[in-house]
Amino acid sequence: MKLESALKKVRNRAKAVNREVMIEQNDYHNNNHPKVYVHFEGSNQLISFWTNSDGSISSPHVKRQGDESDPHTDYFPGCFYDNITQALNSIAPLPPKYPVGSLVRFKDNKRNNRWKLAGKVALIIQAEAGGNYKVQYDGSEDRYNPFYAQRDIERVS
Repeated sequence: MKLESALKKVRNRAKAVNREVMIEQNDYHNNNHPKVYVHFEGSNQLISFWTNSDGSISSPHVKRQGDESDPHTDYFPGCFYDNITQALNSIAPLPPKYPVGSLVRFKDNKRNNRWKLAGKVALIIQAEAGGNYKVQYDGSEDRYNPFYAQRDIERVS
């Protein structure tokens, strides 16, 4: 992904989650390949990535603000992600698509068929950021309420 596209994706995510974002670019080696730092308001985590010679980005990395590497003890805080979207999802997840109280139906897919949920109508009782939902449906047990993914349900009303 090109640097301009990555920065646009970061700004769009900031609008979607209604938070300010600070983007800082530092060219440490004076070779026109800056390292980019992204910090969202209200978060103690920081996304960083390098810019390659072709203008693409590489090595999205997330760590807590203030954590520093210590090569003498092999301590390298944070984790690397495959792409910028995964890094953004860890710091600023999208709000839930369906609000609490929505009536949903389990889609007819392989997973829902395996668990004999396909076609059942349910009520969302808890909605988490990132598209995970706890639902209540006819025959569901009260003691065990797993989270269901947004990709497995669709809104009825």
